[in-house]
Amino acid sequence: MDPREYIPAYLEQAYLASHTDLTPAARQLVHDQIMRNPAQYAADDHARALISYGQVHEGMMRALDRMDDLPDEEFDRQREQLFGQTRLALHEIVRDDKLCIDAQLLDILLADVPIDSCLNDLLKLEDTVHEHLRALPEFDDDAPAFWRAEKLIDMDEALRTRSDPTMIGWLHTLEAIAQLSLASSRYRAAIRYARCAMRARGYTNYAVGTVLLALARLEDEDGFFACAREADASLAVEDSPWFLLGRTLLLYKLGRRKNARRALRDFSSRCEGGAFFLLNPTYLTPYLPVRPVVREAWELTHQAVWEADGIIVDTPDFVGWAASVEGIEDASERFAQRYGF
Repeated sequence: MDPREYIPAYLEQAYLASHTDLTPAARQLVHDQIMRNPAQYAADDHARALISYGQVHEGMMRALDRMDDLPDEEFDRQREQLFGQTRLALHEIVRDDKLCIDAQLLDILLADVPIDSCLNDLLKLEDTVHEHLRALPEFDDDAPAFWRAEKLIDMDEALRTRSDPTMIGWLHTLEAIAQLSLASSRYRAAIRYARCAMRARGYTNYAVGTVLLALARLEDEDGFFACAREADASLAVEDSPWFLLGRTLLLYKLGRRKNARRALRDFSSRCEGGAFFLLNPTYLTPYLPVRPVVREAWELTHQAVWEADGIIVDTPDFVGWAASVEGIEDASERFAQRYGF
């Protein structure tokens, strides 16, 4: 979830909690003002730390966008410099506020360390944040969406989640662990952590995509389709590139080539850029800290194929087979010409 979404939500709920007599019109005015200038409503050190984190995160992502067309060596040099400067800024934020979880998470992800070391640091952070949440009387690991509804005042579970930066930081950490577990072939761990993130309400995410790809890799056909049925209906999972690509991989790995060809054509026709990204592995800016907000429909497809890269590489002849299926190379070429790849 983008800081531009959850930080204003936190500031708004904090303000409303201390101004309980506002009229509906006044509440709307507060909402509009906070969206325009959230820093104006940062009334304590924690709020100011969150504002600082949001500014650091946005500055880093904008700088990365500006680097897209650089030659490889210059890109690597500037990115290393940017990540170093960003980590220094994050250290200052965390020094002043240990509950700015996303700042700690982003610092871990930006460190130039082996994936196992990164996962170890993420697991330590998750444990610390989880213990903090467990100490809250309204938090409950066994509740469907983690909150005890009877303990929440004037809000539902969805609002409680999306206006709580600590909870968002924990969910971001779960997703980061799941994604790195998938990338390092720890498929059952990826499923476990992603399923945990899926339970939250009010937290927009595609953690179900991690589960689907892991189940496809494990050739768990029953589990794969059961997961798609269980997922949040608002995500339209069976139309998502994770489902359509995962189904193709699953059927291919099970040796059902005729069905796999149909699934591949379905993936190519329904997911903008599906054929292109499958046949032409394309670099994607690292998830900092989780899946970035998409601006074009094909960016979702890029994310799904990028996340499945290890599984695709580990599936013998899959890409060559996909290229041999009638219409796939043509679809790839049309996409490349349309978008200038």
